[in-house]
Amino acid sequence: MRCYLVRHAQTTWNHENRIQGHSDLPLSPLGLQQARCLRTFFATRPVAGIFTSGLQRSRQTAQTIAEGNGHGLIPIVERDLAEMHLGAWEGLTPDEVDARFDGAYQQWRVRPSSVIIPEAEVLETFRMRVRGAMEQIVARIGEEGEYVIVSHGGVIAAWLADVLGADYDTLLRRLRLDNAGVTALEVWMQRSYVLWINATTHLHALAPDAANSGWF
Repeated sequence: MRCYLVRHAQTTWNHENRIQGHSDLPLSPLGLQQARCLRTFFATRPVAGIFTSGLQRSRQTAQTIAEGNGHGLIPIVERDLAEMHLGAWEGLTPDEVDARFDGAYQQWRVRPSSVIIPEAEVLETFRMRVRGAMEQIVARIGEEGEYVIVSHGGVIAAWLADVLGADYDTLLRRLRLDNAGVTALEVWMQRSYVLWINATTHLHALAPDAANSGWF
């Protein structure tokens, strides 16, 4: 079984480098172009199913991919694939977070787990939520076929940390996951193997920095 982990296409807040979390924004005009590039990328793949976060930026991306598949697939919403709820930081840029919360974003860049974000989801609770959602999807689809899972940067990083047995703090600081980037894993004999991370060649027809957007 192969799973393609897709980060949703761009929103205006991504373009402005604003923290989104659970804030429910639609795709920007560039994001719609990115989603159509994803549709082309997956059109020749034998995709057997599509799963998506319930946030509309993810649902729009998944629906656009489904439109090009030719098999009448309807994206299945898995609400536990939503991005981490980032509380009082949502809607702010990193500079605004630092100004209002005494340099907290710079602290986050050093060690995310050391930062308590007001009104936000607890990091370990978020990771357990993502782990449960991904395990449920993998169990549901068995061990054959190709599947697309559209979600968010923090969600993909959390699952990669589990698969690789890696420190989540390190991955968040070191891993680049662009809007509309594709990460691929294979699941065989109940073990997951990473094939590639953050492929963006399907976006090269757009502006040179079209994939390079803010994190959450």
